[in-house]
Amino acid sequence: MSYLSRRDGRYHYRRRFPADVAELVGRAEFRKALGTADRTEALRLARQVSVEFDRICSDALAPATGSAQGQADPTSPVDAQAVLRGLRDVVERVTTAAVEAMHPRGRRVAKDWKTEFDWQERALLAIIDGTHPGAAETHVLEAMTALKALRAVRDGSPLAVTPDAHAPVEPMLPQESAVSSNPDSRTAAEFTEALDGYCERVSSGRVAIMRKLCKDVLRWPSTQADQVERIMRYAEGKLAGGGKASSVHTQAAGLITILREVPGWSGISLPKTGAVARAVRAGGALSKEARDPMPLDVVKVVQASLEARGDDVDATAAKLLVRYGLRPIELLQEGRAALTERVDILGKRELVFRAGLSGAKNAASRRDLPVHADDVKAFELVLSGIGIEDSATKAERERRGRQRVSRLSRAVSIGLRGQPERLSLYSFRHTCADLLRAVGASGEEVGGVLGHTAGGSKATSIYGGTAPLDRPRALLAAVRDLLP
Repeated sequence: MSYLSRRDGRYHYRRRFPADVAELVGRAEFRKALGTADRTEALRLARQVSVEFDRICSDALAPATGSAQGQADPTSPVDAQAVLRGLRDVVERVTTAAVEAMHPRGRRVAKDWKTEFDWQERALLAIIDGTHPGAAETHVLEAMTALKALRAVRDGSPLAVTPDAHAPVEPMLPQESAVSSNPDSRTAAEFTEALDGYCERVSSGRVAIMRKLCKDVLRWPSTQADQVERIMRYAEGKLAGGGKASSVHTQAAGLITILREVPGWSGISLPKTGAVARAVRAGGALSKEARDPMPLDVVKVVQASLEARGDDVDATAAKLLVRYGLRPIELLQEGRAALTERVDILGKRELVFRAGLSGAKNAASRRDLPVHADDVKAFELVLSGIGIEDSATKAERERRGRQRVSRLSRAVSIGLRGQPERLSLYSFRHTCADLLRAVGASGEEVGGVLGHTAGGSKATSIYGGTAPLDRPRALLAAVRDLLP
């Protein structure tokens, strides 16, 4: 197999990495432009590039600190003194190889050495963690020392190599790299603090996803530019491996959101130019056709189906979702505490539902929705149906909320049989949005009810919080009158 592909008349070499190699090098596919439109020449160059591909695979799977004399039997006792004496050799070997990798070779572009450093760093971390296929063949201390030497070259300050092969090298744990002299550089400790703050505000499921993603993609210490480059390389690999642009955008945007919480990095963003950047941004484009609003006659059919099942809580929840445009989880993971009295800036008291009280999608999702007098008992019935104590943990509340959403979703699906496939439980929210527009709500007013980020100054958006709710109350009452 030649592994050739053609784009814009010129040939490229494309070949998928084996799964174990892909995990270490951080990308699913190896790609290289051959710089020719002639197939015969491309086939010749492909054979040369295949050698490079095989080298990358073997280097990724082979212990990065192995000496030319071979490794000791991993089952035999460890000679601690021999390990310490060999650390200087490890530094010299890794430093020399890293410096050579930074020199342009043939058609290699400048960023190639950074890519190579990144997967070598992942391999060393995997050895240290004991998850690398060749971890048993390398002493953890050797891997730590190799990691220190590699990072030192990357940061422009290679470790000194002296003739004294017996002088031990002070090892450094992988998360305690020295701080770069670059004023834009940030450390792992600074990022950890930012990540912890982010995780306190999102769901436990989101926490697990983003912590793993940060571990897989980001490296510290680092500058903004380096982290953006890592994110784009990760996105490129995912897209090349057949990943959906929308999913890749969600992952990349999530990483950027967390990085913005690092001190001094509030302005970090995804690039706007380049094929990968355009593909990632396209994946985040909103589409009105993504989900259909549920027509009012279908709403009536679904409501009748829910009532016929005899589950008053589910039937009532469906009514509230379409009347108030709530996300299902916003309603179904809350208890009675979400229904409370609010005093506005003018001293007026009214009963509101605090949407997004816990586990909000983002800060802008938290909003107070005025409750119609005829809906008070409906809210009380649904909120009391959560069936857990008010003192329940965030994780317990989320788990119970997801269970309730799944149950209601299945019940709504039964009522939607024979209807277009694009209709779902979430369609209630789209129906409310269209009804709000029908009764004269502006785009900003629709967003305010639904919990979407308002336009204008970021600072202005977080000021206040006790403005009168006369307009939202009037709009929601008008929506209620239009529903069957």
